[in-house]
Amino acid sequence: MTNVKNILIAMLAVVLSACGAYNEKATGIEEDTILVLRSETLVGMSVEITPSFSRVVTADDLTEFTMGIGGVNDSENQNLETITLKVESGKQRLTIRRNGVPVYDRDLHFTHGQTRELRIRL
Repeated sequence: MTNVKNILIAMLAVVLSACGAYNEKATGIEEDTILVLRSETLVGMSVEITPSFSRVVTADDLTEFTMGIGGVNDSENQNLETITLKVESGKQRLTIRRNGVPVYDRDLHFTHGQTRELRIRL
């Protein structure tokens, strides 16, 4: 009986020491904060997100339209130019200019992991 008890204690010691030597790092899904801009024409417009982002939109920046759930068409959005931008969470100032003239200029608040879609009507 004592031999069985000693064997069980030895096995328990091996199992416990093995568990202590194993490290595992778990990470969750990182959710970006996203701004999706849509308009009849975005190419050539200047997009500025204060304080960290400014660029003139080119055809290479545009995001290709994807169909909705179950392949349903979205006739309102599928003919619009779309650009998808990663933004910082918090208060941001969004200014969009066409030929130097502001067509959209507002303060927006983004929460971490939020995706916000804006339709810019010209």
